Amino acid sequence: MLKYKTDSGERIEVAYDQPFSKELGIGDNTAVTFELVSKGGTPIAVSVNPIDKGTIIEISYEKGGGTIEETESGIQYPFRQNYLRESKFEVGQTVKYSLASANGSMIATSLIAVQ
Repeated sequence: MLKYKTDSGERIEVAYDQPFSKELGIGDNTAVTFELVSKGGTPIAVSVNPIDKGTIIEISYEKGGGTIEETESGIQYPFRQNYLRESKFEVGQTVKYSLASANGSMIATSLIAVQ
């Protein structure tokens, strides 16, 4: 089930149908974007896509990686990124990222600092 709040503050819960949810990194409490469609008069969330925003909680400039904690769910992902020091990434920084499946695990990459 997917839960969201309307502009008026009403809390809504709808079913969602998204292929490869696990591979996209969708877990409990993951913040997502989505579209609503109606099937037989029942709303269903589709095109569910994680926002992928989190905080760097550990970093190793030497190894080119560390750990990111997703903002809403608290899920932690290892990350890999070239030129971390030169890009001025640091612990405590909020970043957007893309998730990739590598060797059976989800890895965050393509980090972008959020101002």
